[in-house]
Amino acid sequence: MDASNPVLVLESFDSTQDSLFVQQSVDKLSWNYSYEYKYNHSDKRWTIPPIRIVIRPTSEKVRSIRFQTGAEATDTWTELDASNPVLVLEVFDSNRDRLFVQQSQDSQNWGPSYEYKYNPSARSWTVSPIGSETSGPVESLDLKLYNLYPLSKSSTYYSYVIGAGLKMNIALDKQETLLGYTELAYSRGPSKSDWVDTMQALNMSVGMGYRFSLTEKLQLTPELGYGVVLHLLNADFDEDGTKSFEPFIDQQVRLSLNLTYALCEQYTLIAAPLGVVFFEKGNIGTLLGLQAGLRFNF
Repeated sequence: MDASNPVLVLESFDSTQDSLFVQQSVDKLSWNYSYEYKYNHSDKRWTIPPIRIVIRPTSEKVRSIRFQTGAEATDTWTELDASNPVLVLEVFDSNRDRLFVQQSQDSQNWGPSYEYKYNPSARSWTVSPIGSETSGPVESLDLKLYNLYPLSKSSTYYSYVIGAGLKMNIALDKQETLLGYTELAYSRGPSKSDWVDTMQALNMSVGMGYRFSLTEKLQLTPELGYGVVLHLLNADFDEDGTKSFEPFIDQQVRLSLNLTYALCEQYTLIAAPLGVVFFEKGNIGTLLGLQAGLRFNF
């Protein structure tokens, strides 16, 4: 019908079962989306039924979801718990409006916005991220300090060891509970031997861990790693009274029990007992102590 006289007469219409579907066009060739109208016989009014959509959280860590509708995203959001992520849109113009959604792990720091478009004819949604944001394989980076004390035979060579490390964590599953890592660390400590000035070493290791959630912010991750220790000594091995640079390599096993506390979505505190066992010419060296640091989450 002509838009100059948009009066519809419905001869046979069952308001309990039927809906009215309407489209509009500017050239009678291209038509926009369909609008569905429902008639309420009790108050003799037409309404557009609310649109329902269920938002799937991107991970098990997500605690909150917030959304808004309109032509453009603004600072006005409606927040709901991620355990029941059902959105009911009472007023939504599918030709003009968009649905914008963000997710958060702590209800304070929010992830990127996603834009949803609704096709009423197909009764389906299409979604696309606003801006380009791609997640790489690295889940987080740890910067940490540690202090170790020797046990058994190691106590005859070391007084103590202090060190610093950089650790790269990689999520091996979608839930980000199974982790792989690679670590590079430097350590040094005073020697108990007259023929060695200072005990220094570079530590390189790879390993795996499994993350357990204790509370919303507190997690426990036992880790086991294997690698090598490059000892860097200024020593007099041949006991001729002259010290020289003497590097050598040992294998090592590293064990830790990481306790982490999430400060926010980007930063996490780390504290853990740390044990290092290295193998040298049939002998076993053992170091035990603590490590602490800060994790940068991606």
